[in-house]
Amino acid sequence: MFQRPEGQEEVGTAMSSLLSGMSDFYHAVRLDLNQPAKHLADSLGRHDPFRILVVWEDRVRVREQLQLMADQYPERLKDIGMTRAEVRAETSKAFWQR
Repeated sequence: MFQRPEGQEEVGTAMSSLLSGMSDFYHAVRLDLNQPAKHLADSLGRHDPFRILVVWEDRVRVREQLQLMADQYPERLKDIGMTRAEVRAETSKAFWQR
């Protein structure tokens, strides 16, 4: 019976996780290129090579502002219909995640 060398399973698991993450990233990029946020879609040309960078920069800025508001004015979270847990979940996302 064939036995895997020691540590081989961990390498396989790590590679699978890496490939899954790359696939998620690839799909997120395609989605952002084809369907940017509505408030950015009008100001960016369809074939603008910097379009995705603008989308990602906007996402980072909005998340930073959300975190700042949650830290400085937590009572306002109720006004926008968010909880601290939802803010934490949103602000912990990578820039390319919707």
